[in-house]
Amino acid sequence: MTARTMPGPGTRVSVRPGEWQPSPGVKGHTYHVIVIVSAHQSHDPAYAWVYGHGPDCAWESTDCPVPFCFEVLISVDVLAATAAGERP
Repeated sequence: MTARTMPGPGTRVSVRPGEWQPSPGVKGHTYHVIVIVSAHQSHDPAYAWVYGHGPDCAWESTDCPVPFCFEVLISVDVLAATAAGERP
């Protein structure tokens, strides 16, 4: 299987219910916009671990004190589509 291109740091990814997991096997039920810090492979080839921030943490006035606020699994299809510019 060929590795798919993933979005880089600073990319905003929008995830809808069912496109992400807070932990393996548990479907997320809410909408989020996450600014990616990094993305990493997971044990499930359909998902990648994503570390990131909410858009409000990216404001200069916020000065978020932690390296990331989100640690979630996001569908690699969603990440690849975002990297290709096929998703807002």
